[in-house]
Amino acid sequence: MIRVARFAVALVIAAALAPPLIAEDLTVVSKITMGGKISTGTQYLTSSKSKSSDGEADTIIDFPTGQMTFIEHKSKSYWETSLEEMAAYMDRLYKDLKNNPMLASMFGGPDSVTVVKGKGSRKIAGYACDDYTLNMGESFIFQICSAPSLQPPPQYYEGRKLSYAAMGPMGKRFAAMFDEMKKIKGFPLASDMEADMGMARVHVESEATEVRKGAIPASTFEVPAGYKKKASPFKR
Repeated sequence: MIRVARFAVALVIAAALAPPLIAEDLTVVSKITMGGKISTGTQYLTSSKSKSSDGEADTIIDFPTGQMTFIEHKSKSYWETSLEEMAAYMDRLYKDLKNNPMLASMFGGPDSVTVVKGKGSRKIAGYACDDYTLNMGESFIFQICSAPSLQPPPQYYEGRKLSYAAMGPMGKRFAAMFDEMKKIKGFPLASDMEADMGMARVHVESEATEVRKGAIPASTFEVPAGYKKKASPFKR
């Protein structure tokens, strides 16, 4: 249960940090602050795949298939899961919501999203950005700064919605958020997220320090040689 809870937190963070896909391959290096810890995160983006890396762990998503690969460098291991496997696990998990206040506090909450555009603009990694605040009640607050000159295709948001659909009630909340993000012009280069998951309150700040355009080698999305595959925590 603890391992899966950590995975759920990771997905929440990914939702806040992962920038949208654009027509050309893109590499975004960002400064990330979480719980007083400062690290460097790198996003590799193509039309069909994304990879998030913080030097200790990687998360790879294949958008056409919905397959997710989680790589842990310290233990030189990795595991994979699919939307079907996640959905089956979450169906069993949510049956306990009514009788488990802890789970209800982690995954419950309003589904509606409010969006407020800020005043003025600022430059991030050389791009002019506009501020927006997205709220899902008091438990999820996202502040982003979007660069209008870097416009993502609409199909990105549909892909993200499918990726989170398997998370049940929590996934529906993210689906609502992505629907609203379609209306925001541009590419988010910075974010500030507050997420109350009941057992823990997560605060993550991210700001791009470098944006590189150019083809990304297919090997970037491969599991390193010699890494041992582990069983998915979502298996029955």
